[in-house]
This record gives sequence, C-alpha cells and structure tokens, in this order.
Amino acid sequence: MRKYIVFLELFIFLAACRSEATEPFILDQDEFELPESKYSKTTELHKLRYRSDGLKVTGYMVKPKDRNEDFPLLIYARGGNQDYGMMTEEFLSTYLSFWANKGYVVLTTQYRGVDGGEGKEEYGGADIQDVMNLTQVAKELDGINTDRAFLLGQSRGGMMTYLAMKEGIDVQAAASINGSSDLFATYEEREQGMKKMLNELVGPPSEEQAYEDRSATY
Repeated sequence: MRKYIVFLELFIFLAACRSEATEPFILDQDEFELPESKYSKTTELHKLRYRSDGLKVTGYMVKPKDRNEDFPLLIYARGGNQDYGMMTEEFLSTYLSFWANKGYVVLTTQYRGVDGGEGKEEYGGADIQDVMNLTQVAKELDGINTDRAFLLGQSRGGMMTYLAMKEGIDVQAAASINGSSDLFATYEEREQGMKKMLNELVGPPSEEQAYEDRSATY
C-alpha cells in the first residue's frame, strides 16, 4: 500500500511541475496612452503582469506604433530600488520611447514588490529572475524577433545586467552603464541612505555571501 501512496504523490508532483511549466508567463496586458514627447508620438505602451518564481510582477512594453514587422528585443533593467527609480510615465515616454524609435521592442520590469507586484525586492537576489523571465515574456508577444535580443541596465540595473549575464540570459549583447560590480565597495563609498537600503534589502556587509553573490568582481 505504501508504494502506491508514494507513486501517487510522485505523480501529483510531476503533474504540478508540468502544469506550471506550460502556464503562460503573461497574466494580463493593458494598453495605456503615453504622455506626449518628441519620442512617444510614434510609440505605444503596454502594462504587463507576468509570472516570476510564482509571483505576479509588473512590467512594461514600449514598442513602435503601427508597424507590421518583427523588431529586435531590448530588455531594460532599471536602476534604483523599491519605489525609488521605478518606471514612470515620463521615463517611458522619453528614454524608453527613444529606444523604441530606434527600432526595438523594449521590455522592462519594476521588480517584485513594486507597483503592485507580489513578493519583496532583494536588490540582486531572487529578483534577478524578474529580468531573466522577460525573455520568456517576449516569446508570448507578437512583433518581436527573439533571436535578436539585447540587455541594457543603468546603475542598479547595471548590476542586474552583470548578474543576468552570469545566469546565462539569452541575449546577443549586453551593456552596463555605471553598474556596481562590487557591492562591498558600494556600501563603503556611498551615502548613509544607500547603506540603510542595503541593510534592509541585502543585510550588512558581514553577510559576506549575499554581497559576493551580487558582485561581478567575485
């Protein structure tokens, strides 16, 4: 009798894994009007809810408007932490619309725990999966040539770019702008507010493994 119970438990476990693997990453998608800028007149904005480690995470897509062709993918890793540096309508209508006008479909994430997303941001911990999973989100969207994919990150997003590269993100090229490569040095050199944030989201530098895991130097 025991062997049948074990078999049944294994069957249920495998069925659950298969179900989770085949579920779509995109949960819902809404189109919004962008504030007018010299770049946003020819772009459109979509707000996405997508799966990441079983959490509902908020992201955005900015793409060229009224074009019937497939564009390369640009994943943008934002800077800041929590609500500081989060995607705003102004940023979406200017900087990300600038890239959409260059001929990219831009996908970006707010990171978990931000803008209605579930979970808690970890500043380069498990939330790196929120960036990695955008490659899966892209495969469920029309008009994207996922064989031509690129990654761009600034500041904290530059650190996330290094981490995504370490994790083997499926892109052809990546650029990190002013990204921290040594979180120990960042803690020592930055202002008190930065130290407070790192203590809250990562822990003190005495948590050496957490700091090394987030540092491309190591």
